[in-house]
Amino acid sequence: MTKFFAADTNILLDQIEGLDEFNIVLLSHTLRELDKHKSSPNGELAYKARKAVRYIKQNRDKFKFDLNDYRGSDLGSNFNSQYQDDNILKACVDNGYGIITNDVLLQMKSEGFNVEVKELDDNTYEEYKGIVDVYLTDSVEDQQQLAEIYENRFINRFNLVINQYLYFWDKTSPTYNDEGEINGYKFLDSFRFDGEKLVDLKHKPVKPKFTGDKVKPINKKQEMLFDLLQNEDITIKMCLGKFGVGKDYVMISHALQLIEEGKMDKIIWARNNVELADVPTLGILPGEKFDKLVEFAMPLADHVGGVEGLIMLIKEEKLEIQHLGSLRGRDIKNSIIYCTEFQNNTKNHAKLLVGRVGKGSELWVNGDLQQTDADVFRQSSAVRALTKLKGNFRFGQVTLDKTERSDTAELAELL
Repeated sequence: MTKFFAADTNILLDQIEGLDEFNIVLLSHTLRELDKHKSSPNGELAYKARKAVRYIKQNRDKFKFDLNDYRGSDLGSNFNSQYQDDNILKACVDNGYGIITNDVLLQMKSEGFNVEVKELDDNTYEEYKGIVDVYLTDSVEDQQQLAEIYENRFINRFNLVINQYLYFWDKTSPTYNDEGEINGYKFLDSFRFDGEKLVDLKHKPVKPKFTGDKVKPINKKQEMLFDLLQNEDITIKMCLGKFGVGKDYVMISHALQLIEEGKMDKIIWARNNVELADVPTLGILPGEKFDKLVEFAMPLADHVGGVEGLIMLIKEEKLEIQHLGSLRGRDIKNSIIYCTEFQNNTKNHAKLLVGRVGKGSELWVNGDLQQTDADVFRQSSAVRALTKLKGNFRFGQVTLDKTERSDTAELAELL
């Protein structure tokens, strides 16, 4: 019996010519999406859609067409017919189709229904930072561009994807460090694209009782991270950036406050126990599970008063310290699954972590690609896998670039 595969819309837009080895069924849902994108104000997206439609017309004999309408909500309470990926999945479940997608969430949903999943290699990967920086001069063209943004927030001039940030800087007003070197430019404005329009960033300071510190953004890029962490609609949150930019400090402060407010039950601290590159291994650690894992939770300990603070949180059932392998098969509800040093994880680790996010839970990860400690994590990158979710309304990412730890820590950049 011939096995047919449904391709999601992104595959049709970006890699339709790579589907020749499969028997492809085109669904009404993806065809309508392509038709809608043909008239998109995003010029690149419109071009891709027209190109895909033209390819389909010229190669009709290569495709099977399924023009039925499927309701993703029929799959269960966690699915929504307004979300085309759920409708595609429903078609696959009903008809025994496989699915071709590079979207990690859709892959995992499909596997949950025993739908065969295929992935196409993406050789055009570019590092996604979650932000577009625009540097404006005092030219008429640049000023007109900024004015258009204020006049019509629905214009997506910079081809942003959902939850991507847009920052404007004044290139005519540089800022300087203590040595008189340019280290940035005057801030003009910032926005987040919600899928329809540009919206203002929303954030407020946090003050978890456990630490007693009032935490607020100390530079304009950190405002992005506050906005991301305080957005309840985004359930997979990734922060990248070099050492000292405030990743753990800001994220841990937010996590503790959410627990104290009763919005989350606990933190599941999950970190791959990878030794530092070029440092001899410690071997098998003695002691109980806590003793073996506590060294990998020291970034958390630094912000909660040391190991004693970790023990207090564990006794109050507000913290679990877990090895990645112990998470397999778990359905974690109403918790923050927190993974630091995410660059030292593989694509399969990323899928494992995403798959643990149960009702009311979120996945928070952070990392620094410059501190990747083994080739396996470069060749099968968890960060690269997770960025395939860009454009999904449940995913958000920010990349910070200014060291705030100390002037001394910033000297590491010179080594």
